[in-house]
Amino acid sequence: MNNIPYITQIIKIEPFKITCQWNTGEVLVNDFAWIFSTQNLHEKTYLLKNYDVFKNVSLSELGTLEWQNLPTKIKFNDKEIISPFDLDPVVLYEKSQPLSKYRLIFEEMIA
Repeated sequence: MNNIPYITQIIKIEPFKITCQWNTGEVLVNDFAWIFSTQNLHEKTYLLKNYDVFKNVSLSELGTLEWQNLPTKIKFNDKEIISPFDLDPVVLYEKSQPLSKYRLIFEEMIA
């Protein structure tokens, strides 16, 4: 059984936050403030600070976030291929927060 978390759906994209449905059944929010505050940002990650670039995120076939508008060169079997910039789904899952952290959830009072 594959226990690696992956994204099944992008629900909402807003300035530097992406809400996703995960294969775990959870709806979680990735706030990219943590990645932008990291020292020595990867060149492509730095470009995500531009919301016009950031908002063009899509769901990859592997269940992670990718940016087709940020092509990346990858060496594979001594060949250079161009692929969309993407992020590790495990890291995204570990850094994500429950939706309840970003919204008020009213619980019904029991009498």
